[in-house]
Amino acid sequence: MRHKNFVYNNLVGIRLLYRMFPKSIILYSVLQMLHGASWVLQVMSVQYFFDGISESEGEVLQLVIKILLLGVAYAFAQTMNGVANCYGQILNRKVIKETNKILFKKIDKKEAIAFEYADELDQINKAVRGSEGVFWVSTTIIDIIFFYVFYFVMMSWYLFSLAPVLSISTVIIFVPNVIARLLHMISFEQLENEAAPIRRKMEYYADCIIGKEYYKETRLWGCGNYFFDRYNKMLKKLNQLNFRMQVRKEKINFCINVLTVSAYGIIIAMLVYYVLTDMISVGAFAAVFAALREFYGFMDEVISERLAIAIENMATVKNYLEFIKEDEGELEQIKLPERFEIQLDHVFFAYPQPEAGKHKFALSDINLRIPWGQTVALVGENGSGKSTLCHIIAGLYSPAKGTVSYGGVQRGAGRIVNGISAVFQKFCRYSMSLGENIRISDMDGDQSDDKLKQICKDVGVVPEWVGGIDGMLGREFGGAEVSGGQWQRIAIARGIYRNNSLLILDEPTAAIDALEEKYLYEEFGKLSRNCTSIIVTHRLASAQIADRILVLKDGRIVQDGSHSDLVAVEGEYKTMYELQRQWFAC
Repeated sequence: MRHKNFVYNNLVGIRLLYRMFPKSIILYSVLQMLHGASWVLQVMSVQYFFDGISESEGEVLQLVIKILLLGVAYAFAQTMNGVANCYGQILNRKVIKETNKILFKKIDKKEAIAFEYADELDQINKAVRGSEGVFWVSTTIIDIIFFYVFYFVMMSWYLFSLAPVLSISTVIIFVPNVIARLLHMISFEQLENEAAPIRRKMEYYADCIIGKEYYKETRLWGCGNYFFDRYNKMLKKLNQLNFRMQVRKEKINFCINVLTVSAYGIIIAMLVYYVLTDMISVGAFAAVFAALREFYGFMDEVISERLAIAIENMATVKNYLEFIKEDEGELEQIKLPERFEIQLDHVFFAYPQPEAGKHKFALSDINLRIPWGQTVALVGENGSGKSTLCHIIAGLYSPAKGTVSYGGVQRGAGRIVNGISAVFQKFCRYSMSLGENIRISDMDGDQSDDKLKQICKDVGVVPEWVGGIDGMLGREFGGAEVSGGQWQRIAIARGIYRNNSLLILDEPTAAIDALEEKYLYEEFGKLSRNCTSIIVTHRLASAQIADRILVLKDGRIVQDGSHSDLVAVEGEYKTMYELQRQWFAC
């Protein structure tokens, strides 16, 4: 990807900020301009004060007026400094919330398969980091133009009115400083691209040590030190990258500081010469001498802090801007017919492979017709492609080859299928109330308590587990924790609650014993009479409630029929069934 310069990305960022808060950005710019002007007025008031002392000839009233004007100028400068900085902090918080909203919506538009790619996860990680710096980095040009440049131009004009060589010398200092800082941009962009995958691994290993999902097994196996060592290795690599860049940065900073101090000394020497030769007044000397600290302080601030920090962080902000710029398009919502047939024609699908150029298909040449209202069970050994087929049918993944259609309506990339509900093996445990955990699947549907209570009753969810429908689930925010089997019942209730035309149960009953599973699937069979349903299970006894059983092996459908048909012939299904029957017979 070609390199985009610092100014261009700042303008892109400013345009984004202006679209978010146009009035706030204009007000911010005005405040920065007034802030810059206030410091110049302060310098001019100092000259006016000292010149007035020598000219007042003991007139107390004039002296008091000059002191009051000097105090007003200083008070105005400090007030504008506080107001501008305070408003910037407030606006920054507003912008962070808005940039995160844009980022989350952008991520939400991505197809589910994107989260299987390491490169995509790196891009998301970099974009998340960049969203927090959009305001301060993107307003760098605003600050430079409306505060620093405005201040320096006015000060240069003031110095030029005293002695032209003073203003010219201050302008010359800027050129090498700005060039040196801009050289940082490419280096820090390279650093961010190298650091993103390392940082993501480091965060993953940290999660393996302290994350709720991992801590039980990590402690049980005693492998905390193993992950800690891996975390340290990634941290060491990250630190080495940062150290290399900081050394380069400080070398340039040293050269800049030498140049700045030298210039500072030259200008003071010129001031002394001009006042001794009566080319400038004592008041002008005092004003310029007092202003030099602020002048070079602002110069160091804009070069060594604002511009340097902005350049260092522009790599992350650039990643954010490019991430949200990628035109995913509005995801088209496919509205399913009231009754439809599901049709898969020559469907192939492959997950991302670590070896470039190699493609191992998780699904190969799937041809399938599922009539409306049919209950289909998918069975097969682990890795046979059952869950992948569910993801394809549910519209989460797009096939690499072939087509998927619902009543003649074809599904493709960028198209979302409405009216489908699913409960997966790795279902979500939302730290919300029991009612919200279930209703979240259909927020635009019937939200009545009667419907909710009836589904809870049908599935076996007991509100008293958490003190009622409004009781909080999960310890994340101080709620009650329930068993794995109870969580599974809540997840199934959530899937059934959604108004759907197709319901998929991808082995969500692993934590429920065989008898409870049989009971639950029988109830499920009653509840899914008015829709098409697909069940994934390893327990073939539960598969018998289906009208039709599909047996998968190595990503292909090797058998298709009812339970009685399949046990009557030699094949994969009969072999699995006999093994399970012998096990339970023992």
